[in-house]
Amino acid sequence: MIIYNKTWLTNLNIQDQVNSSLAAGDLTKEEFKNIEKAYPVGFYSPNIFVRSGLFLLTCVIALFGGCLLTYICWDSVVTSHGGAWVLFLGLISYIALEVVVKNKHHFRSGTDDALIWISGGLFCVAFTWLTFTMAWDFNTTMNTVVSMAAFTLFLSLFLTVRFADSLMALFCFLTALVLAVLLAIVHLSFGKAILPFLVMLLSALVYYFSWSKSSSPKFIYYRHCLRFVQTGSLLTLYLAGNYYVVQELGNQLYAYTTFGPYKVPYPVFFWPWTILVPFIYTGLGLYKKNVILLRTGLILIAIAAVTFKNYYHVLPIEGTLVLIGLVTLGGSYWAIRYLKMPKKGFTSEELNEDTIPGGVNVESLIIASTQLDTPSGTESRFGGGDFGGGGSSSNF
Repeated sequence: MIIYNKTWLTNLNIQDQVNSSLAAGDLTKEEFKNIEKAYPVGFYSPNIFVRSGLFLLTCVIALFGGCLLTYICWDSVVTSHGGAWVLFLGLISYIALEVVVKNKHHFRSGTDDALIWISGGLFCVAFTWLTFTMAWDFNTTMNTVVSMAAFTLFLSLFLTVRFADSLMALFCFLTALVLAVLLAIVHLSFGKAILPFLVMLLSALVYYFSWSKSSSPKFIYYRHCLRFVQTGSLLTLYLAGNYYVVQELGNQLYAYTTFGPYKVPYPVFFWPWTILVPFIYTGLGLYKKNVILLRTGLILIAIAAVTFKNYYHVLPIEGTLVLIGLVTLGGSYWAIRYLKMPKKGFTSEELNEDTIPGGVNVESLIIASTQLDTPSGTESRFGGGDFGGGGSSSNF
């Protein structure tokens, strides 16, 4: 299903892993070049600056090209079949995406990134346009919104599986949460009351799935996607129980009552969740040696501090953020100095894995690369004799 050359993707994964060994000094440049020759990659993947420029250039070309075609066909097609015309533009963008990836071998070049989002956006706009203009049989406006969310979910899932785009994978996860929330509101009488717990449950399940499959060889081409989904699910798991978010969501769903703003029904649960979960993330990240958990927890500590400051004015907001920053910075500096020498499996140094996902051993690659240029043998082992092939000289 994935469009990219799987052999090149595997070789790229090998080169990325071995490149870290080169940076660590475990591999010479000659050995690295030998591995590059043994595992070639034919993708066009420029650096971040060229990639950003190609992304913007592709967006500009698509915008002006679409506007020009729309201007030419305005009277004949666009005015009477607007939704179909947007669908046609989306098909052109998607065909261009397929051609660029298959024939030009673009891989995260900026051009394919832009075309993924342009084509997906045009398809969603076309579906929305056709839904409202064709007066399809939807009972309520909410059911129409549910149908659009479902279409967006399946489209983003297809683009994620087809092109292994990390941001599209994260967008797919968020769309699934939105769809679940809408279905709960529409079809459950108590749907509004359980929204925070529903989002928590779905986020926890998605995180467990993405974490458990991140090291599986079956998902080797989607490792970056799974990492983005892990980060997103950790954030939504926390934010679903954040006291401020729950209160603002209640104000939007129930509006202001005669007794004032919406009051969070279970503060004894949501306040500990708001304060403790970031520290739990950080502690689990250290214990499990999980960088995603650790970094997410450190970020959420600041969010927890701002949430607490919003309700309890102990210090000015500037002082609170500075204090949290100093504590975090000081703790990080102490941890780096303390773990300079490995202690009980912990270290501040970045370690390379012995095995690349997919079953390729890094050490075996290095050993094999040192043997690529080894001479096959000398031309002659015997000779030098003066007597009919005796094989030894008079100095033997």
